[in-house]
Amino acid sequence: MVRWYSQFGTELMKIGLNKITAKFAFIITLAFAQGNFSLEDLNPSSESFGQFIGPDNYLEDIVIIYFGHEY
Repeated sequence: MVRWYSQFGTELMKIGLNKITAKFAFIITLAFAQGNFSLEDLNPSSESFGQFIGPDNYLEDIVIIYFGHEY
């Protein structure tokens, strides 16, 4: 009987730690979420070339944002 109780208690601790870990991960995600930004569009073939654009310009679209360098 004692053995069963110790196994049951260990399982409860694992569940409790999983909940704590999930809450911690959620809070960290919110703390480091990407804020709004605006950058100049340097793509000469783009319709918005030369304009400052950001995620707010594409609220209803699926957008992939790429930051890169051209050497």
